[in-house]
Amino acid sequence: MVSRGSTDQPARVDEFGISNYVTGLCSFITDCDTPMTIAIQGDWGSGKTSVMEMVKDRINKEKNVVHCVWFNTWQFSQFNTADSLSLSLIGALVEGFGISEGEQIQEMRGGINRIGSALANLGKNALYVAIDHTLGSTTSGIIKDKIEKPENTDADANVHDTIATLKERFQACVDAAVTENKVDRVLVFIDDLDRLEPLRAVELLEVLKIFLDCEKCVFVLAIDYNVVVSGVKSKYGADFDESKGRSFFDKIIQVPFKMPVAQYDIYSFVKKTFENVAAITCVDSDVKESVALINASIGSNPRSMKRLFNSYLLLLKVMGNEMLEKDESKKALFAILCMQQRFESLYNYIVLNRDDREIVDAKFFNDLADSDTPDKLLEDKGVDTEAGDAERIKEFIASFNNMIGKAGDDTIDDDSVDRLRLLLKSSSITATDTTPSKTKVRPTFVYKGDTYMTQGANRMNLGNLALRMIRDYAMESDKTAEELMDMINSRIPAYWQDLKKTGLGQISERSNPALGKKNIKDLHFAEKNEIVLLGDKELIVCRGWGAGELTTLIGILGYSDRVSSNIM
Repeated sequence: MVSRGSTDQPARVDEFGISNYVTGLCSFITDCDTPMTIAIQGDWGSGKTSVMEMVKDRINKEKNVVHCVWFNTWQFSQFNTADSLSLSLIGALVEGFGISEGEQIQEMRGGINRIGSALANLGKNALYVAIDHTLGSTTSGIIKDKIEKPENTDADANVHDTIATLKERFQACVDAAVTENKVDRVLVFIDDLDRLEPLRAVELLEVLKIFLDCEKCVFVLAIDYNVVVSGVKSKYGADFDESKGRSFFDKIIQVPFKMPVAQYDIYSFVKKTFENVAAITCVDSDVKESVALINASIGSNPRSMKRLFNSYLLLLKVMGNEMLEKDESKKALFAILCMQQRFESLYNYIVLNRDDREIVDAKFFNDLADSDTPDKLLEDKGVDTEAGDAERIKEFIASFNNMIGKAGDDTIDDDSVDRLRLLLKSSSITATDTTPSKTKVRPTFVYKGDTYMTQGANRMNLGNLALRMIRDYAMESDKTAEELMDMINSRIPAYWQDLKKTGLGQISERSNPALGKKNIKDLHFAEKNEIVLLGDKELIVCRGWGAGELTTLIGILGYSDRVSSNIM
């Protein structure tokens, strides 16, 4: 069998043993009362599009039941501004109904064109204001003020009147589609909403809610709930907490369908992928070890697993049979790639120190797998970790040792580590982040006589230095809190993945609604003596800073002559 790799195209066949979920979803769609809106929820790469494709294919086989329309917001968004994307969506849906050119189509196009003309005069928010005015807002406060104090009453009324009739015309198009296609209902799939910027996704949902309650219509939206909540907070600010974000979501969605990731048959997927993609036959114990390693690293996200196997296949071809003649070497390579894709800082540390037998040895792996304080062990080694990652690394290393060490034992010996050394150099070609140096150089900064380094001793790390410099700058400059936050966050994106999910930057106002108690506790300096005070504002600084981000901060603050470093 020839190894061929795995594409990122949505699967049209069930790869994870979830056909019962697909069958149930199809049955609900064809039998439910209309109008109905269903949200397929899940993280990026969790298989939302694949489930929608399988539902569409299965329903299309049932003649004279449903007419399907598909719209990909991501593809359209690449060629449309935030305003015209909404109009493109409406137009594309109507075109997808497959009805003959007639009065309904002409009237719908005319309405869309009139809104487009009005928007050109009114500005970006006009469409959303008019929609809320027409349908009753779920977003009181800011939107209410805009409606009560319109900037251009005549133009706003024009958009308002046009939208008021647009839904009626859309319903007429739906009725024509049902009649001409001889079906019971129209099924509209809207994919990749969560690939849009959160604010934009929410604005598009606000436009969509005009049409979601049209008779004979079922809408299926692929969306991550967290993106909606983040977008609502971005748009409406402090007036919207988590519960109001949930209310916004619940008003639009009648049926949430969360991707059944926990029910995925990972064992079958891994076994079939080894056989069909990499042309490797595995015994039961090998598959179970691989699944354990995947669960402890990248998890059961289909996109991540496909990326892992493609990297594995590439390296099998690059290294060839001479280096990978023994099965133990192939296992070790797979284990290395799991580490590379989930715990890149640990992987880089091992790669950079692979030839130093006093640093990377069996004791290093065994101590980490057995440590009661893995965070302290990694800190002492100079390995960067995000919040909560140390325990995950410990769990992973136990599976790692079990796979490449002695069977049934969570320890590893020096012979196994020597086997790793031969593989580590070549494995780096599939890494996202690489460091050219062959020796570990811990970034070190000196400020006002104190030394700071990545995960430094006594917590004198780069986050502490960032906090100290920002506090000093706040006392010295005449910047407002808003100016200081914009100055830093516009140049330095969130360093930690957990912080990125909140949509915030490296410095935030403590009262920001996107900051929950957990985010403040785990991700930020937030003790009384760590707050940055500017006027009546309390600012908090993120704990996570890399050397690159800190170097940028030094430049932003103009502190280059105050800080010395071994990398600057």
